[in-house]
Amino acid sequence: MTDKSAKGTGRAASPGYLLAQRVLGLICYGFFVLPYVRRILGLPGLAREHRIFVCNHVSLLDTILLGGIFWSRRRLPILVLGDAQVWQGTALRGMLSSKVGFLIERGKPDRDLIRRLRAFGASHEAFNLIVFPEGTRGDGVHVAECQPGIYSIAQAAQIPIVPVFISGMQRVSSKSVSFNPISGLRAITVEFGPEIPPDEYKALDRAAFSTRIQSALQSLGPYDEATRS
Repeated sequence: MTDKSAKGTGRAASPGYLLAQRVLGLICYGFFVLPYVRRILGLPGLAREHRIFVCNHVSLLDTILLGGIFWSRRRLPILVLGDAQVWQGTALRGMLSSKVGFLIERGKPDRDLIRRLRAFGASHEAFNLIVFPEGTRGDGVHVAECQPGIYSIAQAAQIPIVPVFISGMQRVSSKSVSFNPISGLRAITVEFGPEIPPDEYKALDRAAFSTRIQSALQSLGPYDEATRS
């Protein structure tokens, strides 16, 4: 698959790329979303236009989870920002990242990294963009401080941002817990919150913007069925 530029900086999805995502999405939905997801909240009410989806991060399976959900809601193609060191660590991860990922190398000079982040943001014309702004996996309860890169992405894209909170993934898989195929069944809730329009965030500085994203994520979760009933 050869990427083409979108307005000189972004990426466009070729038919082969989209077909690969559809196949992977079907597999992710059948083998992960169906057995492990209990409920999906908020997504049907969103407009069809491309968005930046910012999500809390619990497990390397988060991308598989979202890929299956986006396939089921006909919101492909997606482009997921990822750490090259993590996603190229094994042959399987490398294969998956080649079909859904936009990889960055954290050790690069700031100027090169910002250029890559802006290119990712410019890809919004062709993709729904998915970002895990904490930059590392958390506990599934508390949202850590967001990394500054999300600011560069948003300023390049200038499109609505949708916060997404994954609750219960830590019962299936996390940074410190191995995969639990039985105890994690039907344990996950994925909630899509109210979108943040560009007019609300484009005047914020980097620190205020990161705080705004962190607050939007934490306000969604973790999901508590008792308090929602």
